[in-house]
Amino acid sequence: EYVNMRLVQILDEDADFSGDAVDTNGNGDDEAADRTVRTDTAGNAAYVQVTFTMGPQYQPNMQSGGLIPLDSVRAGMGTFFDEVNAAGKLEHLCQEYDDATDNEAIGLTYDGGSGNSRGEKGTYNLLVGQPCGPQASMCASPDTVPDQFVSFNIPLGFEVFDGQASNDLSNNIFVDLVVNALDTEATGTPNNGADPQQMKTRLTASIPIVAGGVNIFCDG
Repeated sequence: EYVNMRLVQILDEDADFSGDAVDTNGNGDDEAADRTVRTDTAGNAAYVQVTFTMGPQYQPNMQSGGLIPLDSVRAGMGTFFDEVNAAGKLEHLCQEYDDATDNEAIGLTYDGGSGNSRGEKGTYNLLVGQPCGPQASMCASPDTVPDQFVSFNIPLGFEVFDGQASNDLSNNIFVDLVVNALDTEATGTPNNGADPQQMKTRLTASIPIVAGGVNIFCDG
């Protein structure tokens, strides 16, 4: 039903901000007083959060891939969905993330920018898991939906949003996934398949990358 998206960026927390104050200029004050704006965002982690609501009669279909089958989740960057899809730039990021070990690379291949989006899963998880950040779980399909609200995070990789903001909405993050549920009020087998009451729908959504439109954590 209701669908929303959010872009999230987590910086590598600056130890100078979180530790003891340092007198950097010899005038008796400290760095915490001198520096209030962080300019270096190198190595930041990025993900897109997709949230949506479900009717109270729907429950995750745990018999067939769960509510959001990971092999159905695709994401990519570009101007128009059809162009990105036709070019094969919607990537199976959750399947890759789920299969990868900590020292294997994850993230967008076609990032449209610096080309630094891919990096080790272990490094990515350390950034996302910092106490200063949201500590969100990636690609976690819920087993239950007690409040009919679903939140799902897709890892995009590193430095994905850097230099990508545009006022003409030419740079967008696209998401395409399957919602796989059971309708507890339905009768019969609407899909004539092995899963009674199975209801599937494809969710396709997008969000533009604009100045001020990214939620930034651990920026000092």
